[in-house]
Amino acid sequence: MPPDLLLANDARSAGAARPWTGRYAVSAGLFEIRPIRMPRDVMPVFDDDLDCIIGYHRSFARRCHLFDLNGEMLGVWEDTRELPPPEKRDSLLVVGGLWKANVRGMTALGLNGSGMALAPTTLAKLRNRFARLAQAPLLFTEAAHASMSDAQRFTPVHILRLAMRHGERHSPPAGLHGVSRYLARLFVRRLSFTLELITADKDTTVVRFEYWRYADALPATCNGR
Repeated sequence: MPPDLLLANDARSAGAARPWTGRYAVSAGLFEIRPIRMPRDVMPVFDDDLDCIIGYHRSFARRCHLFDLNGEMLGVWEDTRELPPPEKRDSLLVVGGLWKANVRGMTALGLNGSGMALAPTTLAKLRNRFARLAQAPLLFTEAAHASMSDAQRFTPVHILRLAMRHGERHSPPAGLHGVSRYLARLFVRRLSFTLELITADKDTTVVRFEYWRYADALPATCNGR
């Protein structure tokens, strides 16, 4: 049994864990977890300045809906502009940076997108929702710290938070007590993976996590990542 999992059963585990203050090993914009209740036809809203997906946009019957990462609706408005629809190759909508409404191109991540116009107050509200999620305090065990520093295993803090909220809760590994286990569907570069997350101390401590290809049921590192 891994030492960090044994610590999860020990009252001293909180003292063994510490905040993670390192630099992101890869771009946070590559990662996405969608709430189950989110409409299937939404498009991710990528913030070019924050280098991250910060919400979702849906356009239906000339009405636009904007959602945060938890699937909560932030705004509804009527779209009266005669704009061509995004091309099929567009995988997301982009705000911030040099992007303008309906201008198509490729982000620094190599993902095709179409520029999106949002009112400054609406964009600020969406960014604030994201910031509160990303900055929520978490402690990490030594094993979790090692994974956060490894480009092949790194998972952004806000994605781990979303996994706790929107993932499926499963029974903890055999013989462990006082820990929670979550499985969530994770997208990395629009490819589907499964993320497993083990937490302790009422979800305030990340014990360990890993993700693997959704179709292969093998660890991501075994698939050449």
